[in-house]
Amino acid sequence: MIKRWVIQQIEPFLTTDDVILLYWARQVGKTSIMKYLQTEYFPDNSLFFDLEEEEHLKIFSQKSQEKFIEYLKAFHDRTPDQKMTIFIDEVQYLDNPTGFLKYLHDHYEHLKFIVSGSSTLEIRNKMKDSMVGRLMRFDIFPLSFEEFLVFRGKENLVKFIGAGVALSSVNQSIIDEDLKMLYEEFITFGAYPKVILSHNILEKKAYLKQIFETYIQKDIKDIGKIREVEHFNTLVKMLAEQAGNLVNITELSNKLWSSINTIKERLLLLENTFVIKFVYPFSWNIRGELTKMPKVFFIDNGLRNAIYENYEITGNSFENTFFAHINNAYKAKSINFYRTKDKQEIDFVLDGKPYELKESYTGKNLTALNAFHEKYQQKWTVITLNKRENPKYDVAFPREV
Repeated sequence: MIKRWVIQQIEPFLTTDDVILLYWARQVGKTSIMKYLQTEYFPDNSLFFDLEEEEHLKIFSQKSQEKFIEYLKAFHDRTPDQKMTIFIDEVQYLDNPTGFLKYLHDHYEHLKFIVSGSSTLEIRNKMKDSMVGRLMRFDIFPLSFEEFLVFRGKENLVKFIGAGVALSSVNQSIIDEDLKMLYEEFITFGAYPKVILSHNILEKKAYLKQIFETYIQKDIKDIGKIREVEHFNTLVKMLAEQAGNLVNITELSNKLWSSINTIKERLLLLENTFVIKFVYPFSWNIRGELTKMPKVFFIDNGLRNAIYENYEITGNSFENTFFAHINNAYKAKSINFYRTKDKQEIDFVLDGKPYELKESYTGKNLTALNAFHEKYQQKWTVITLNKRENPKYDVAFPREV
């Protein structure tokens, strides 16, 4: 089992009395992460319940926390005060997860709960404010580029993440070419573990199609209660086509013959089921910044390519992949873009610092970056898939964030 990056964020809370809640995107390897935590940290004093299994769900369906305690005593030979960690996968299947967890948390200090769910929207409807102060939440996304390298058995290249592309030796050139080739695969097929571990292109595409179809058939029908599935699919495909671009809700409403409120509800559903994310304009309250219209990005570019039915590496797919990397790896506290009324644009502003993406870059002067520097006194970086051709500018491979 491979240790995911997010586990480092979870580790400090494994010994506290907090209930740990893990939100999952579909197909991100949730069972592996939960099993890793159980095996590595609680091998002798833990139980694992998967509520998608009928037998496990029955244990919790008696609507009595004390019945659950009786079950622990009867079937697992536990004394009342013996420490134990309880893993509950797909906790949203409980009728009242808040009441269940709150009662046991408050009355049985020796029990530690680590629970997960596949949809923030579904859990949000069931997890009440009464869990405030008892709950630590972590979002689990597809892999970052570093994790991608580890899954592909290229751990030796991870240490080069963060270096620029100034080539000073033949060996460094080979390293950069290897990374570039792997990053192009990362752009094309994305970062779902099952897709990465396959070495067959047809299999990768089939897995991505299956992830999309499962999402539509399960999450949308069960959570969103959407009857017009084909209509919804059209919206998703339109978003995939314009990934990295501004989203005009009125325009989508007109094209799909739907009300603005319906479009907003469906966009919220997509965001809360970890398919898309909106990025908003950067502003420090400076007049002249554009409207609050956001850009849309997909959490995984491979899934976006499968929906769009186009696996070609383009400027949009390069930009969407860079977003997915920084979003999924939790490297930036704030992710924005920059756009002014006079049409000066910068692809990303990460924690206040500008980043421009270019598939190829010749060292040409970039007006928007200069203007941003003059206004905010922030150093810029150009992200490119190709070698540095002009050392005057700070140019990086897409691994530098």
